[in-house]
Amino acid sequence: MQKNMRFHRGKRAFAGPILSSLLAINPAFAQSDTPSPYIEANSRNEIIVTARKIPENLISTPVSVTSISADTLSSAGLQNTTDLTALAPNVDINGGIAGQLQGQISIRGISTLVRNIGLETGVGIYVDGVYAGRPENFAQQLLDVERVEIIRGPQGTEFGKNTIAGVIHVQTRQPDDETRASLQVEAGNYSYFSGQASLGGKITEQFSLRGAISYANRDGFYKHLSGGKDAGSTDLLTWRLSAKYQPTSDFSVILRADGLRDRSTPAFFQSGTLAGFPDQFPSNQPHRINNNRPNLLDRDNNGVSMTIDWNAGNVALTSITAYRESGYDAQLDDDQEQIDFVAADDFSDDSDFFSQELRATGLLGAFRYLVGAYYFDQTVKTDRRIAIGEALGIPGEPAVTTTGRVKAESIALFGRLDLQATERLLLSGGIRFTEEKKCAEFVQGDATGIFTLLGIPNLDFAARSKDNDFSPTISASYEIADGVNVYGRFAQGFKSAAFNIDLASSLDGLSARPEKATSYEVGLKTSLLNNRLFFNLSAFLTDHNRLQVSQIFGSGLALSNAGKATAKGVESEVSFRILPNLRIEGNAALLDTQYQDYRNCLIPASVGGGVADCSGNDLVLAPKFTGHAAIQLDQPVRFGEIFARADIDYRSSVFFEPTNSADFKGDSRTLVNMRVGMKHDNWSVTGWVENLTNETYKTYADDRSALGVLRTAAYGSPRTYGLTVATRF
Repeated sequence: MQKNMRFHRGKRAFAGPILSSLLAINPAFAQSDTPSPYIEANSRNEIIVTARKIPENLISTPVSVTSISADTLSSAGLQNTTDLTALAPNVDINGGIAGQLQGQISIRGISTLVRNIGLETGVGIYVDGVYAGRPENFAQQLLDVERVEIIRGPQGTEFGKNTIAGVIHVQTRQPDDETRASLQVEAGNYSYFSGQASLGGKITEQFSLRGAISYANRDGFYKHLSGGKDAGSTDLLTWRLSAKYQPTSDFSVILRADGLRDRSTPAFFQSGTLAGFPDQFPSNQPHRINNNRPNLLDRDNNGVSMTIDWNAGNVALTSITAYRESGYDAQLDDDQEQIDFVAADDFSDDSDFFSQELRATGLLGAFRYLVGAYYFDQTVKTDRRIAIGEALGIPGEPAVTTTGRVKAESIALFGRLDLQATERLLLSGGIRFTEEKKCAEFVQGDATGIFTLLGIPNLDFAARSKDNDFSPTISASYEIADGVNVYGRFAQGFKSAAFNIDLASSLDGLSARPEKATSYEVGLKTSLLNNRLFFNLSAFLTDHNRLQVSQIFGSGLALSNAGKATAKGVESEVSFRILPNLRIEGNAALLDTQYQDYRNCLIPASVGGGVADCSGNDLVLAPKFTGHAAIQLDQPVRFGEIFARADIDYRSSVFFEPTNSADFKGDSRTLVNMRVGMKHDNWSVTGWVENLTNETYKTYADDRSALGVLRTAAYGSPRTYGLTVATRF
């Protein structure tokens, strides 16, 4: 931000802190020695977030946002984006089937099964201001991360691209003048080993570099009953490299590059019920597989970006240019048994995109403004093949193949005005105009005709869409007392039309119309007892029009629009430093979701098949209650410091498909994680255990009856434990 830009609240400066003044993060409070997990403080002990693309005090920001610091990621042992769910209310990143590729993200009950390239998620994941693209980019290591902001509700004005439910924004460490290095090594059960290192510092007065690398390897926890390869393993290499050129305090250029190489052996899922098998057989017990054909995954993601910041006097300019490519090749044994209902299930996707964002912020009379333009161009290709095995009584392993391509182009203009109407009242209004075009091509072919008899038709179609949208946001924040703010917010979000570029189960369900969300929210944010107690409370109602629903049906995919859906609820976050070295923190949320009008809902074949009216049913992956509590002790002793942390996370039951069948339901679960260790100078040693009680819980289930698999099931990780040694110098 420019040096002379200030937005005044009487005698107090507002929302102009320089980015370099950010020190630590937390969703509830910060202290110079031991920051809490959720927020970040500047030198004046204000909580600073960038949820609206301008650094501002969390207390006066009229949006629900949880900001998680690097210190909290470390103290809670969070290593992957899928680990973030506990620290924010009403957020779930479900491992699901093919979790590294298609894991569902749910915010306030809104999620989308994104296993085909013509459909996009309703939660936008951004890294350093860059949209992450397809779901195979979502599951990544939190390597060299400074903070993560989870913003709930439609973010159609500031972020726009696929943020109808919310945003997860990962912000990595910048190169700086201080030479610093770190090294961490971990070991644990299931032959777990992980190592990561980082190094950064000033090369010249104007130029600095930073690099980080991480490798993790773990044996699978899905036990193979016939001596084959256990599944659910990890073999993941991640790296980041950044360079910063800053000739003056008013101008900087940051170049970033990152990559991910994944050679894990996923379980994808295991068979819950197989045609012709008894209700109970060895491999349908949790964490058991018995596949005779391989489960394989080769996943590679790479990206580069350039961020330019220029303080041009009365205006601050930002440019973010990015290119990313990703792809994977996977193989799956659908029946996961020593039987060939399916002889082959091979699938691969490749995508690349270019994006450009330009922003300007400054003062215009009594107003602070944000204006910008955004361009996004993406091409995705897919290639899949499924072959029937001899166990279904059909010789020759007949196969159906699908190939597809989707090109998407999005152009947007956006802006927002903030007015400090009085010393205590902040008013904001913004709007984003988006034009998004898609061009889809899809061929589904079966030379033998066998799949046509099974209800999977031959297809050859091309489709286009062009959608225009205005997404406004109106909000107000009022300071009713020092450290106590209330706010109200109206916001809309948009997701463009979708196409079923996947194994299609019928000639219907090949497309879905654009989706629109309208949200109403009120909230309270407080900082009390000399910043020892932080408490946030919000209530919301979100109406979804033409909610896009992706549903596995038999063995193929069907795409449709639920006419209307609603999500309403209450969220709270708290952090309280009881003693100088002891704090508690947590969150809780109530959620009530419902399909208001969904009359052509497909019933899984294994529970009868056909079509039902799902109006009145709960949304998929929408728990009615979630809660998280943590207690952390940091006790100085003669030789350094002893620390301990315990986390408890609870989720009520969820449904995995819209009919709310009990056969496709996940029960409630409670997970307990603990960490104990000591620090001395720049060294630390930590012992940890995750899922202490070894709770067994489902993360997903679906129906693949046409392939002889009446019900699948995927499970969360069992109890894991280990030791971490880390140093910084």
